[in-house]
Amino acid sequence: MRYRKTTSSLFVLCAAALVLSACGAELDETADQAVVPEDEGDDGEGLDVDAQAEGDGPLIAFVAFTQDITEMAGQQIIGLEAAFEEAGFEYTMNTAAPAGAEDHDGMDRILQDTATLAPDYAIVNPASYALVDDRIAEIEAAGTTTIVGAIDPGTLEESPDADPLTWVAVDEYAMGHNGAEFLAQGYCEAGEDITVVPFWGPAASEISQDRVGGALDALDDTLGECGLEYEVVDEVFADFNREKAFRFTETIVTAHPDVDLIIGANSNTALGVMESLTAQGRIDDIDILGNGGQLDELAAICRGDITAAGFRDAYQMGFDMAEAIMRDWEGNGEEVPEVTLSDLPVTHDCESVFDAVPMQMLEHEGFQDNIPDGTWEEFTR
Repeated sequence: MRYRKTTSSLFVLCAAALVLSACGAELDETADQAVVPEDEGDDGEGLDVDAQAEGDGPLIAFVAFTQDITEMAGQQIIGLEAAFEEAGFEYTMNTAAPAGAEDHDGMDRILQDTATLAPDYAIVNPASYALVDDRIAEIEAAGTTTIVGAIDPGTLEESPDADPLTWVAVDEYAMGHNGAEFLAQGYCEAGEDITVVPFWGPAASEISQDRVGGALDALDDTLGECGLEYEVVDEVFADFNREKAFRFTETIVTAHPDVDLIIGANSNTALGVMESLTAQGRIDDIDILGNGGQLDELAAICRGDITAAGFRDAYQMGFDMAEAIMRDWEGNGEEVPEVTLSDLPVTHDCESVFDAVPMQMLEHEGFQDNIPDGTWEEFTR
């Protein structure tokens, strides 16, 4: 995990300086930089602090930086609801999300409201754990049992103050590493050096650092083994934002028309890059590595518009969260593992998508409406 360890100071510096444009690995002030668009002004969805449990089951607060059903947190909710329904478990769930992954103030307000509400359980999916650890500890001090999603505590540089019932996550470093390793094997077969542009998430995001850092380490290792090299010709912070990624891509491709690979720190970033390359008529010229595997990203992989992505099974993550809550509610919290990590297959074509992704996810219109005609019938018969 070399890259994660060696870049932490860079990301602290970028975050402290509120750097929202390109931030080169060597802090090269002369490098080409893109301008980040203004916030779109979405206020997000607040938490109902007057919510009460209905019936005999627990009150659950679910907080994430987005709850779109095509994205990780939305798929977690689907998994949660499916697990509770399957078990006949009664519950009341209150959800909230800030305006976006970069809206740290909005997330902070929601977590303060969660401490005020003091539900039985709080599930928190942060963009940056370091910015929410103290709030999660406050929520626990109010008597709430917490579950943290999307963060592997083994990757944190400091021991957390919070003590969740469980961490339900994936190894984000391995996600980026696995996807880039798959692509690098293809580059080795082609026998040519490549140029790369990483599209990082928010500067303070451990998830972004681990995913993109893992991808760059995989390129370094795999290409090095076959005598090839890669060059990072530029990099930007796209904040996990699809619109920003779209706008940045035009600038990047204009400045570096021969770039071979763009790495997106999450699904939305990869999708924004894809849409921009399509609009520019360059979709067949440049590889895109995504991270996460949300529904429309999986459909894009099926179409061949996104080259590959490490797949995180968010539906299963939600199922695991529900099982942890049910065990604890029944007095068996000691049976819940401290950390639950899921597998990270690489999706790179329709066959790999249908092999790796639960059918409950693929049945949603976010996937089915975006795949070529006849594809569903071909892979489900």
